[in-house]
Amino acid sequence: MKSALVWSLATVAALAAAPSGYSWWDVGHKAMAIEATALLKPAARAHVKSILGTDDLASAATWMDELKEARYHAGPLATDPEALHFNHVFPHNSDWHFVDLPLGLPAYDPNSGFSRPDDLVHMLSASIDVLEGHGDPNITKPEALWMLVHFCGDIHQPLHVANGFFRVSDSGVPTLVTDPAEAEGLSNDKGGNCERFGKAKSDVLHAYWDGILVEKFSGGKDPVKVATLLSADAAQSGASWADAGDYHLWPGLWATESILAARTAYAGLSYGNVELDPRGGIRTIWVTLPTDYDRTALPLARERLAKSGYRLAELLNAIHWAD
Repeated sequence: MKSALVWSLATVAALAAAPSGYSWWDVGHKAMAIEATALLKPAARAHVKSILGTDDLASAATWMDELKEARYHAGPLATDPEALHFNHVFPHNSDWHFVDLPLGLPAYDPNSGFSRPDDLVHMLSASIDVLEGHGDPNITKPEALWMLVHFCGDIHQPLHVANGFFRVSDSGVPTLVTDPAEAEGLSNDKGGNCERFGKAKSDVLHAYWDGILVEKFSGGKDPVKVATLLSADAAQSGASWADAGDYHLWPGLWATESILAARTAYAGLSYGNVELDPRGGIRTIWVTLPTDYDRTALPLARERLAKSGYRLAELLNAIHWAD
């Protein structure tokens, strides 16, 4: 289920073909991490610093996305030995960033036909396990913390959790299917990555939620400025965002919340022509956004991003860290 780096055309094409994009772009991920850093309690801050060498969570925010570029010998991790090793051991780690759920699913269910052992919810839980000392021995504690910071952002981006499943008629007319029973086996839009409303590179529904809405509500691309807005929102509303009970269950609850948010992201869209790939799946669906789309999308995107930073700190403060 998207960075201001200059890529080669081959790299761009390869990454465009991947099933998930760069959630919240680097600006959003760094902003939510800055927000979370300020909310760390002393014990959690000490554990973070002992693992990363710094308590600056923004330094850990984009590693998981940069792994995707490293796979194509690009980006800041192109020659990084740890990144190359991680990609070798976990060649499908780009699949960890999302879970494709139908919009009508009432809640995330780890046993449903739409979840996977390596989906976003499971891998966020896997990062917690490593930090608690009983997870995958092939994942180091720094890697687990990089995963956790990043995936807390991903799981709050609605289109990294839910997406559109479509029935395409013989005449090429797409119909959005939200009922889980009807959606099973149908092609999906890869979290809005296949939904295009214009010809510009960013005129894609997923990219709109990843970055364009963030730039719109913040007025720019400065993660510090974005974090200031998110922190103000958390100070005002954070008490209502707090989670209770076993923190191991929180990722599933957050995913359920993102399904509901995704329904708003898809509300009012009008579908036009469909372009299919050679295997019969959906390559592109041309879509028209409602004229008042931003009226609900902007505040929702801001809330989701603010919640991700608040809950990242909440989780780090709750974890039973391994010594």
